Amino acid sequence: MWGEEKMLDQTTTPEEAIRMAIEREKTSHEFYTQAVKIAKYPGTKQMFEFLAKEELRHRRILEEELNKDYMKEM
Repeated sequence: MWGEEKMLDQTTTPEEAIRMAIEREKTSHEFYTQAVKIAKYPGTKQMFEFLAKEELRHRRILEEELNKDYMKEM
């Protein structure tokens, strides 16, 4: 999963970096959502639910950044 993804290098544009980060947030959210389903203890389940929500929040932040006008100038 993580090893197959493109890594950042000097040729990566800011827009590409943000798009890559969004994809990673999606993957992380899916991971934590699945982890919630297999968690046996309430505290563990709550932790994974929290982390899944955080990934959604991070994704929204990145998407907002991608949509800013200054990104269109690049």
